[in-house]
Amino acid sequence: MTASAGAWYRVGAVNVVSDQQAVTGVGSNWQNDVTAIAVGDIFTLDAKTWYEVIAVNSDTSITLDRGFEGSTQNAANYAIVRNTSGTILTRVAGQIAVQFNQKQLFLDELRKWLNSDNASEELTDSHGVKKSLKTPAQMVRDHDNKLAEIDAIHPYPWAMRKVEFEAMRAANKEKYAANGFVHLGKHYTSSSYSTIVQRGLWTPNALSEGLRLGASGLQPLGGDSKEDNPYIHIAGVITQINSIGNSSPSLRHNYIKLPPAEDGTRTYDSATGVSVTHATPTLAFAAETATNKVVTDRVDMWGFEAFLREINDNDPFVYKDGLPQSLASSINGVATVDDNVRPITYFAWYKGDTTSRGKGVNWQTATEAQRIAIASDRGNANRIYFDDSTGKFYQWCVLGRSFAGAGNGDWSFIENKENILGFSTYDRVYAKGISDSDESFVGSADANHYRGFYATANDSPFLGVFTTHSQYKNSKGVNGQCYFLTCGTINRLNTGAYHPSINPLGAAKWRDSRSGNNIINGSATWDDIIDPACVPTEKSQAFDLQPTGGVPTPCASNTSGFIDGPAGSGRSDDRYYDAIYASGQGGVCRDMRYSSWGVEAEDFEEIDIKIKLGTYRGRNKLGVTKVGTITTPNGAINSSGVTKLIASGQRFSNEFSDWSDFGISATGRPVDLGIRGCYIVGASGAVYPLQAFSIRTDADSTCYVVGSIANDFPAGSYNIVIYRDDLRSLPSVSDEYLHTEVVGHPSQILLCNDLNKGWLGTWNPVIPDGTTQTYKLTRPSINPTSTQRQIVTEDQGSNWLSGDATYNYVISAVTGAYSSTRVSVWQYVTKANVTIDAYNHEIYGGENGLGYVYASSDGFSPDGRRGRLLKYSLVGSVSGTISYNKGAIQNLKLSSFGFVDSSLLTPTERVGYGNFHSALVLDGSEVVDGFKALNYNVVKDQQAFIHYAYAQLTYDETAGDWGDDEQIHIADNQTTMLDENGHTNLVGTACSVEPIGWLKNVK
Repeated sequence: MTASAGAWYRVGAVNVVSDQQAVTGVGSNWQNDVTAIAVGDIFTLDAKTWYEVIAVNSDTSITLDRGFEGSTQNAANYAIVRNTSGTILTRVAGQIAVQFNQKQLFLDELRKWLNSDNASEELTDSHGVKKSLKTPAQMVRDHDNKLAEIDAIHPYPWAMRKVEFEAMRAANKEKYAANGFVHLGKHYTSSSYSTIVQRGLWTPNALSEGLRLGASGLQPLGGDSKEDNPYIHIAGVITQINSIGNSSPSLRHNYIKLPPAEDGTRTYDSATGVSVTHATPTLAFAAETATNKVVTDRVDMWGFEAFLREINDNDPFVYKDGLPQSLASSINGVATVDDNVRPITYFAWYKGDTTSRGKGVNWQTATEAQRIAIASDRGNANRIYFDDSTGKFYQWCVLGRSFAGAGNGDWSFIENKENILGFSTYDRVYAKGISDSDESFVGSADANHYRGFYATANDSPFLGVFTTHSQYKNSKGVNGQCYFLTCGTINRLNTGAYHPSINPLGAAKWRDSRSGNNIINGSATWDDIIDPACVPTEKSQAFDLQPTGGVPTPCASNTSGFIDGPAGSGRSDDRYYDAIYASGQGGVCRDMRYSSWGVEAEDFEEIDIKIKLGTYRGRNKLGVTKVGTITTPNGAINSSGVTKLIASGQRFSNEFSDWSDFGISATGRPVDLGIRGCYIVGASGAVYPLQAFSIRTDADSTCYVVGSIANDFPAGSYNIVIYRDDLRSLPSVSDEYLHTEVVGHPSQILLCNDLNKGWLGTWNPVIPDGTTQTYKLTRPSINPTSTQRQIVTEDQGSNWLSGDATYNYVISAVTGAYSSTRVSVWQYVTKANVTIDAYNHEIYGGENGLGYVYASSDGFSPDGRRGRLLKYSLVGSVSGTISYNKGAIQNLKLSSFGFVDSSLLTPTERVGYGNFHSALVLDGSEVVDGFKALNYNVVKDQQAFIHYAYAQLTYDETAGDWGDDEQIHIADNQTTMLDENGHTNLVGTACSVEPIGWLKNVK
């Protein structure tokens, strides 16, 4: 622009201070040589807000009519001064006086010039010479055109630009170790209302609708998070999770919504991945085959999906914090309304969810002032930016999603290191992003799913999150920006009636034809049904909610099992199928909200302390016990070697016919069936535990038990008891859960219809014989009372009675004299295992990654303090001291270490080589065994874990010591070795069941 334009002045750089009137730097760096600024001119920085110049202080300083309303700007560009009609007249008069030698213009020419709409008009100078001068009207038009020109080059100057947004993302990617949680948020600590899962995650007692995340707006709060609500980091973008599913202006925490419980009408074929919902449970159970099963033991998964979307006429809404499910009433003071443009499926937490429509602001119809208000928070900006190259606005959005397990049991692919995210290879999580669908899964042939960090077909892998398959990425988010952060799993109860054998994850009661005060709404628990016509024998009956033909039939109550049901729960733990609990059956299993920050030394220490104190959330698979019969080959069975325990041509008895992989025809192939316990039981009650065993098939397709036996016993017919925890249809549980243990001779159990199909739990190997015996529980109970509830039958299940047994919680044992025909069911709360078997692994941090040798013989603390639960997890023992004894705990430091499997060394090399510690001074006066374990830090796939190199300890009363060699022996998984007193003890390596978090920049 030139000086002759007469209406515009642009300063290259000026300085303004918020709320101050002074502007400095004026004229010091002008892009053009223009006429000086005058009082009455108009000043602006953003072409939206205008100020009057009330004083020209110097060539580089002016004063505005009021304080500057924007933020402080140093060396700001594009400062603009506009002439007003008053200053134009002043300048015109000056120009006339100079250019026409102070001669008076003709009054009519001046009026014409001032009022003309032409581009210019002629004026006559004092010498009579005509001069063309731009009219005020043209000056205004030039001004408007220049504004349009500037807006075309740099529109919406108040908006965040794409380059700024991407710079923020790049900085975050460099700052954090992985994708995950920046802040976990707080949790609500009202004991009457909430139960804490872990930091920032809690459950409302006796309320449905799932979990709660964060606790903004509630009091009292717990947790050490810096923020009340969580903040997540996905692909370089930090998002506060706020007001999801919560419409209260003051309560801004979040609801995690989960699919409704299974009702026995859906089948899933594990061989094809096909799921079918049938009209009734009867039809569903009728459709069952060897691979097609009714879904009753489901595990759900939840997490957050992040994606980039274009704001346009078809998708016009913007949301607070970029959360389409937010119910916040306003965004930076701009009122929100329901987004009725997108279909309800777009907002769904799960397939079929119709309750999660969010609120936002229609960006396309919002006023300029409303847009500016929404985008005014530059640090947050509700994840909205403008791309100058496309001329469009975009918003980064985060959507909560949850998934019902496609079939029974745990999810197969859920870790970021996996190739896919899915329940199975047939059921891969559908990438939703900007699409409208609420689908959960796609098949293996459909690429519309998520890929893991190490997977191919992943163009933008990020540690900690899954990425859309490269083939479909652009249909899920702008430029393929669509990711999924897995947050955890939940073990779900079903709507059917509870039964320890046929429906152990049910919650309802059984319908009963009796009347009386002890029967609530005609419903009874599994052990209280005395009408023979109502005794359940098949799982389908647990979901049969209506009697047929007016005849009393085995069917479930439709007034129980749910929170508002008048008949309550049919479970001994009083749990409901529509509630979500902090742990155990019907509760949170895996908490995968890993921190986005890198793991530090104190994080390892914190988890190690929790494991030893019993406050760590363990995890293990639920197991099933089943009894049957076998016939041994002719001749006595002896303990001298490996022995077949089933005659040629005979498979396991029919009791095991429904167990997958039993009786497979692969010749000679060893089969890993997840068998964790196997006993041979004679008619007299003699119990022969198999110490090392497997299942094999021979050329005649016979399925054999192969193992070593500690005792000799004659040939003949026996009972066999097998405990198996690797059934693919069974889910895992975490932390505290209800455990079922059955006591009785297997021959009596086989006659009991309530148990002969197997049960979810264990068998106690002490056989009742009428004498007083001590029955040590198979798992450590955390019940500190002196009684153990039991349900008992003396007539093979025709009648069940409940009562209390004498219980010693210190040694985890029940004492009593029970008849040989008695079968007892004990149910108690235990805690899940805190470790799993592992291979020895390189120490992270070298010697700095080594902990201490922790030794314990304690059994006094039922809650797991002083290493009791860690000992069970490592060596499977529940024994310990019977009184609180400070001498039952030791912490020892290694005096030297050579971390290698000693079996790899020659005898000469082993001398003086190893991981040595000082002598144990551990109380052993009241115990059978103890343990010692060295903790050390490891990293696998950039995730941190704690390993334990451990050994069982056996106290020898004759020798008066533990027979310990003062070494930590390194062995993969678990094996045995003799101590110095000749006792066989377990030794091995174990790993914490969950990762601690991510390590930053591990190469």
